[in-house]
Amino acid sequence: MDTVDPATPAPGGIDAPAAPAPSGIPTPSAPGPAPEPSRVGPGFITALTGAYFGTWLALLPAAQITLALRVQQIAPDDKAAVLSLVLSVGAVVALLGQNVFGLLSDRTTSRFGMRRPWIALGSVSGAASLVLLATAANTALLVIAWALTQLTFNILLAGLNPVVADQVPPAQLGRVTALAGMTTQLGVAGGAFLVQALLPDLTIALLVPALLCLVGCAILLRILPDRRLDRADVPPMTWRTWLSAYWISPRRAPDFAWAWLSRFLVGFGNVTLSSYQTYFLMDRFGYDEDAIGGVVFKVLLVSAVCMVVASLVFGALSDRLRRRKPFVLLSAVVLALAHVMAAFAPSFGWYLAASAVAGVASGCFLAVDLALVTGVLPSRADTGKDMSVFHLAQVLPQSLAPAVAPLFLAIGGGDNYAAFFLAGAVIGLIGAVCNQRIRSVR
Repeated sequence: MDTVDPATPAPGGIDAPAAPAPSGIPTPSAPGPAPEPSRVGPGFITALTGAYFGTWLALLPAAQITLALRVQQIAPDDKAAVLSLVLSVGAVVALLGQNVFGLLSDRTTSRFGMRRPWIALGSVSGAASLVLLATAANTALLVIAWALTQLTFNILLAGLNPVVADQVPPAQLGRVTALAGMTTQLGVAGGAFLVQALLPDLTIALLVPALLCLVGCAILLRILPDRRLDRADVPPMTWRTWLSAYWISPRRAPDFAWAWLSRFLVGFGNVTLSSYQTYFLMDRFGYDEDAIGGVVFKVLLVSAVCMVVASLVFGALSDRLRRRKPFVLLSAVVLALAHVMAAFAPSFGWYLAASAVAGVASGCFLAVDLALVTGVLPSRADTGKDMSVFHLAQVLPQSLAPAVAPLFLAIGGGDNYAAFFLAGAVIGLIGAVCNQRIRSVR
């Protein structure tokens, strides 16, 4: 991203006036602006929350638990390096994929709507990819399977992520985004429960969450009042249009740029603690493969409970104060504390306490993050593409953190998780400071 000029006036949010485009990639023409959303009912809110929950239930436990166990089975002597390879390749595929499909969803003229086809395609192909992941017999197949899993679930998210901006009016945004945000940690905890219940059969542990994801998305597809786009409203696709799928000028949308950078850095801090949690617990406290599923479930359950409570409390407080940025800063400080506690945890009980603190931090962050992001989107006409560009800030840490992890883990002779966790704490704090530069959101 370009360096943002602090003197540049911040936009007021969606469709706010912008400065002329700088030299470089020009802003391509886009479909006509979407109509203002009407109030949504509890049925829609429940279905949207269920679809998000099913998506995270299938994807995140696979990334944090079952994938690590598959690597442990296939390459036990080189598990950390192989896991880094698998995660990095998958994250690169996700990085390249969702933006294209987000752009296409903004220009989809299907009679089924703009978002429905991508939600349907992503959920079905995502389930098929998890079948391949469950049956992969060597490292090469595992890399391919996880890359396909990342690609297909990012197709699903390319259709799902714009739904909030498409359908939810500002008056309901805080409530709906708080519920959607909670599904991330609830999906991890629910998936961990299923993994614990279904181990040692990793195949079933991967396929049951995939089936639940299909059910959740099917319910949303049934009731989603998706917009139908007329072919006449879709401008021609050019090479500049494709390039714009990965780019929003920081000079035209400085608030979006600061929000993007903040999400990237805070996300990097989160990934340092979550991606290597399974190995950390096994190596630090001596848990074996048969026991680790139950141990991780306890950690995630404690974290999820604290996250839900904190999200409800801080979400209500944020709405009352009509402020978002202070809660991002608070969440980063608390998360840094959790990293320090985990880095020097002398016992599993101490690590469990660190997970509780991390849950409070996540709840505080998730209560305001999506509402803040929706408020700084440059254009309602390009919601799918813009949300996909923003999603890069969530995907890139998944690629970069595993890539740099061996450098920190190797300090002092190897397996230096403390150095990796502390680095994540510092980076997350820097991200929270960047968030304070946003001007159009308080």
